[in-house]
Amino acid sequence: MNDLLRPLFNLLPSMWEKRWWGLAVAWVVALLGAIGVVLYHERYMASATVFVDTQTMLRPLMTGLSVQPDVGEQVNMLARTLLSRPNVVRIAEENRLISPSTPPDTRERIIEALTTGIQVKINGRDNLYQISYIGRDPAQALGVVRSVLDLFVHNGIATNQKDSAQALHFIDSQIAIYDKKLRDAENKLKEFKTQNPGYSGQASTDYYTRVSQLQDQLTLLQGQLTSAASSRDTLRRQLADIRPTLSPSLVPGANAGLLPQPSEIDVRIAAQRKHLDDLLQRYTDAYPDVIATRQTLARLERERQEQAKRKAAEPAPTAGAGIQYSEATNPVYQQLRISLAQADANVAALQSQVGDVQARLGQLRAQVGKLPKLDEQYVQLNRDYSVINENYQKLVQRREAAVISRDQDQSQKLDYFHVVDPPRASPRPLFPHRSVLIAFVLVFALALGALASYLLVLLFPTFRSARELRESTDRAVLGSISLVFTPRETKAEQQRQVLFMTGTGSLVILYLAWVVLNVLHLIHY
Repeated sequence: MNDLLRPLFNLLPSMWEKRWWGLAVAWVVALLGAIGVVLYHERYMASATVFVDTQTMLRPLMTGLSVQPDVGEQVNMLARTLLSRPNVVRIAEENRLISPSTPPDTRERIIEALTTGIQVKINGRDNLYQISYIGRDPAQALGVVRSVLDLFVHNGIATNQKDSAQALHFIDSQIAIYDKKLRDAENKLKEFKTQNPGYSGQASTDYYTRVSQLQDQLTLLQGQLTSAASSRDTLRRQLADIRPTLSPSLVPGANAGLLPQPSEIDVRIAAQRKHLDDLLQRYTDAYPDVIATRQTLARLERERQEQAKRKAAEPAPTAGAGIQYSEATNPVYQQLRISLAQADANVAALQSQVGDVQARLGQLRAQVGKLPKLDEQYVQLNRDYSVINENYQKLVQRREAAVISRDQDQSQKLDYFHVVDPPRASPRPLFPHRSVLIAFVLVFALALGALASYLLVLLFPTFRSARELRESTDRAVLGSISLVFTPRETKAEQQRQVLFMTGTGSLVILYLAWVVLNVLHLIHY
């Protein structure tokens, strides 16, 4: 143990001789450290915590009715882009860190310090966003955090509303475009159907179906026409074999006076009117048989009017002329004439129908070369219309969803953001605060003073005893001369020791008092 402690015992007396240099170094370091501590600005931290509710109660209820954006991803993107230069400039201006008169260099330095000093920590698992800032002034740090929090919350709401407005504007413009396209497609389809009446969409199938139907209808009408013509010819032969009038002797009351007899044209008009009434009970006015019967009836009416005019122009019988008695009309003959008139009308109607069917059949057969082109044109028009109509309906549905989403965002407003920890500044400065620095400077100054003494001993070594010299040089020492202090020198040495202790104690006491004052200041605030 003595061997281990002997170098220390030899070093301490040598360092004691160099103590004034060490004390001077300690005082110099202490003074410089004091200046540094006085110039040191303590740092205060302000912070706030926001919770973003990405799973609201309304979200599952509105699924399928409105557009549900990824709120979490939007907020994460907003947090990452929060410290853009325009936002940082706005924060600095709100807290009066810069002004229009601030020099450009100072302005850039303040903006850069704010950009690096503001911290936004994202806890994606819990949807927590912590905003913090460290500044020299607690009130200023608190103001910066409040400004950042306001930007974070209100920019998120404004971004959602801006996105909704832009989406609605875009969808409205697209709906207007597709509405015009849809109207154009409808007009093209209308023109095509107007130019090709009766076309149903499949030209080949439609063509052969209609040809087959018209051919069957034509065969049926031709059979009916043949039957009607045969019946008419039979009535004509029967009518030729029957006498039109009866003898006056066979008519009772013939001598009583003249018998008014209807003319042939009146009988035919009556038959046509009866036939027209039968047709109107089954068909409309646009039916071909009805139109043909009306034309025949009008022609007979004109003939009767002309006959009446001719009779009116004949001279009246004289008074002396004898009364002539006409023979009575045969009722069988009259009935056959009525039936013959009806048969003529029926034959004429059937002929008109046959002619109409033959004309339509001819038109269809004339269009056989146009069928592929009609199919291609119709398919193209119908496909364009279907695509445009489908896109138009989807845009309308999405517009309704966008309107609901906008109303949902406006109704929720600040519901997404919940300030868990409001902005607050710590009343105590961050480590290292001034008290710790004062104690550190004191310890550091004393340590440097001791180190200076030690370095001087190493640079300028001295030997205080023959043993120390022998051990250091590893040579024999023949002898030594002792130093004996006089009472005056002893008193002077004691005074020097007191002065050294006073200098060292003053340094320690001053710094300890400084530390106590700073601690009391922290406790007071």
